[in-house]
Order: sequence, then structure tokens, then C-alpha cells
Amino acid sequence: MQQNLLGHKNITIQYNTQPVEVKIGESPLHEDEAYPVEVRLIKTQVQSEGSSNVLENSTPHTADGDTEEIEEQIRAKYIVGCDGAHSWLRKQLQVQLEGDLTDSVFGVVDLIPKSNFPDLRRVCYLRASTGTILLVPRSNKEVRLYIPVESGSSLSDPKDLTFDRIISAARKIMSPYTLEVGSVSWWSAYRVGQRVGSHFSRHNERAFLVGDAVHTHSPKAGQGMNTSIQDAYNLGWKLRLVLQPTRPQLNPDASRRLLATYSTERRPVAQDLISFDRGYLKLFAAPSSQFDTEFLRAMKFTTGLSIRYPPSCAVQLPRGVESPEQLGPSLLKADLVPGKRLPDFQAVYQADGITCWIHRRLQATGSFRVIVFAGDFVTHPHLSTNLQSLGEYLSNSETGLGFLTAGGEAAPVEVLMVHSADREKVELLGLPEVFRPWSETEGYDYWRVLADAESVHEGHGRVYERLDMDPEKGKTLVVRPDGYIGAVLDIDDLEGLGGYLQTLGMLPK
Repeated sequence: MQQNLLGHKNITIQYNTQPVEVKIGESPLHEDEAYPVEVRLIKTQVQSEGSSNVLENSTPHTADGDTEEIEEQIRAKYIVGCDGAHSWLRKQLQVQLEGDLTDSVFGVVDLIPKSNFPDLRRVCYLRASTGTILLVPRSNKEVRLYIPVESGSSLSDPKDLTFDRIISAARKIMSPYTLEVGSVSWWSAYRVGQRVGSHFSRHNERAFLVGDAVHTHSPKAGQGMNTSIQDAYNLGWKLRLVLQPTRPQLNPDASRRLLATYSTERRPVAQDLISFDRGYLKLFAAPSSQFDTEFLRAMKFTTGLSIRYPPSCAVQLPRGVESPEQLGPSLLKADLVPGKRLPDFQAVYQADGITCWIHRRLQATGSFRVIVFAGDFVTHPHLSTNLQSLGEYLSNSETGLGFLTAGGEAAPVEVLMVHSADREKVELLGLPEVFRPWSETEGYDYWRVLADAESVHEGHGRVYERLDMDPEKGKTLVVRPDGYIGAVLDIDDLEGLGGYLQTLGMLPK
């Protein structure tokens, strides 16, 4: 992580440094030259002769002993709190965590176990009258155990629980199987707090809270890291779009409108997570005849694929659809619905027939993707005509999206195609140039056109069948940088495509 951060020339890591005050302006406008966030930092360092480790904009203060404190003032456009469950920024923003502590105390242990339990290297659970243990195999021969230790209205302070007490509780549940400890790399005890922040953003979308700083829950569902990373990813691409210097001048209202979708998209996910976790925790804290049924039902949530973001400037409903309810329930069905994550699918590259899984192809570069499902355009002339018109629109810098799609891997918008025509009848160089752009250093880009065709070694992906798409009509998708679908359009809906990007502020009005 540190090496990755230091790989960027514009990022520095300051140790022994902490914020002590933050002030944020209240202007609703997000103007380019405005820096309404002021942060005061204190850096503590050991004094030494000839020390010159004083930053520009800093003021030295003498502290106790052989140390001195250096005060630094920072001006910024935005501030993001990723500082955990005891978040300093959350307190400064006066955001409350709403919810309760649970009536259960758990222990978590990473150990190399010595046991005669036969399924030790499987993800599984063991139920007994005293509770349910979840076992999760890890690397280096370790297994993580989630162990209920106490439940009820009178609970011990987790700080007072010993390792022996936790292992004793585990042995009671595992009996008649045995459990001895080979070695332990980490253990902890906790009383679960299930809480969600009253706000995910403050001060007219200038200050944001992410991850554990704005929601806490039990680790049982394995969603802590998943949810927190998705928070950061969701906010990150929006901040990048607002801040990137190569973009056209945005309307300040467009910037604020886009950043406001962070809260409207991610807070409901956190609330759903807490509701889910509340029921899930009860399954492990006490025996239940419905455990198997509820555990399998819970898997629909733990995959994260059932999330659907609401309509906004970043999620455009299809033409003729007035509400999300018309799109059907948001379950694990592999469908193309605005607000849901793009389903993974297998296709082959047109140029060489090598298998491609779309999620591996769409690396996290910060770019939007326009994926054109061109259907069987060889057999159906109207699709070929629409494809030519769309290709021209995507490449024309004056009347279309050319200034967004040009620039190779650095382009704000990358264009791909997935067709269902007979691969042998498709000539790559006969397609519009935007689908196989030319580079003076690398020649043609052969990795933008994919075919829904048989793979030599991995079978047929059946993309159109799996996505329930008509090969005689096709579709155009806009996929956001976080992998969620922003818009689903007809191939000839050039106005809808441009309108979506314009609403985001990527096109001038």
C-alpha cells in the first residue's frame, strides 16, 4: 500500500502528524479556484542540530523534552475521512452514528488449529446449543474462527475477556470434536455496534466520510472491507471527474450534483448492511432450525451483486421507463439494468479468438466505458447502418464525443464492442475506427472488439442469451468507472448517449 502511494509524485506521507482543526466554507458553488477547506495540522518531531525538516507554510513550536511541534495549514477543495470507527473528522463534522450495541460478545481468532474436525479447511459453520462458530480457512495453514462468547442483557467488557475464555467457548461448541492451539497470530474480542452515520457528506458536498468512519457492524458477513472499498471507489471516481484538469469547464452545479450521489447511493447500502447484519448475527448467537435456509438466503446479499443504485445524474433510466420498479426486482439475475453492476461474461476477441472475461478487461483506470452490443450486424443491415452512425458520433470531436474517446488508454471514455455475428464474416478493419483506433507506436488496438462466439478451450459464453438481449436489436451501455451501469440505450439513441454524459458535466451545454 505504502509503495503504491509513494509511486505517485504528487503524494507524500507525513508521519507523527495529526489534524487538530478543520474549517469548511458553506458556499454551495463548486468553482475551480475555490479552496474552502482549511485544515490545521500538528507534526511532532525529534529536535536535532541542523534539522531543516520544516515544511513551507509551517510554524515551529517547542514541546516537552527533545521534541518540537510544527504547525501546518492546508487549503483544499475537498476533505475525505477514511479514519475508522473512532473517526476524528466525523466528530468535527458533528455526524452521529445512529444505531445500537448488540447483546452479543464475540471473539475472533486467527490460529493454526490442531483438531480432528474433518472440514477444517472449508468455509463452514458448527451449531450447538451455546451458539454457532463460523470457520474461514486462511493462508499459512491458519483458520479464522468467529466465536460467540456471551449473549444477553448482562455482558462482560470485551477488554476483560481472555484468550483462554474464547477458546473454551469454541471447544464447547465444537465438542465432541477436539480443538487445540498450534499457534496464534492474532485474536480480539468485541461487542458489535450496528450503526450508520446520519450523514455521509456535509458542507455542500465538500466533506465526506467513508468506510468504518460512517458505518460499523459485525464482521460475520465479511462485508466490512467490501463495503468500505466500494464507498471509496464510488466517491473516488466522482472526485476525479470533478477535479481532473483535462475535463471541459463544468457547471459548478453539475459538480455538486454528481458528488451528492455518493450519499444517495452508498448510505442506503450501509443501512441495508446493518439490517442484514442484525438478522445474520442472531443466526450465530443462538441456535435456529432455520439457519440453513437463512444462511443461503443471506448469500444473495453478501455477494454484493444485488445492489441497485437509484436514478440520478449518474444513473439514467432507459427511454420510456419512469421508475426503477418497472425494471423488476434487483436480485442476482445477470441483466443489464441501470444502477446495477455490469454482469461478468465470457466472449472472445475478434482478432485472435482468445477468451476474454469482461471484468478482467475493464481494468480500474478511471475511464467510462461505452460498450456497444452490436448484435448480428452482418445479417441485419439496419444494425450495420446504426453502427456506422454511432461510430461516427463517437469519433467526431465537433458534433459528437470524439474529444472524450480520443487519447488511447488515457481517454476519459473507452469504446468497446460485443457482437453476435459470425466471427469469420466480420472484418475488423472494416469497422468504424473508434472500435480499432490506430497508434503511431503500437498500431491498431485489437482488444476493443469481442465476439459472442465459441472459445477453443473454454466453451461458449452465450453472452446475448445470458443477458437476455435480442441480437437483432442490440444495445449501447455506458459503464461507470466503478463498474456500475450508468445508462442502457438503443444503438440509434445518440441523443440519449450524449445527454447522459452532458448531465454528468462531461460535455458542454
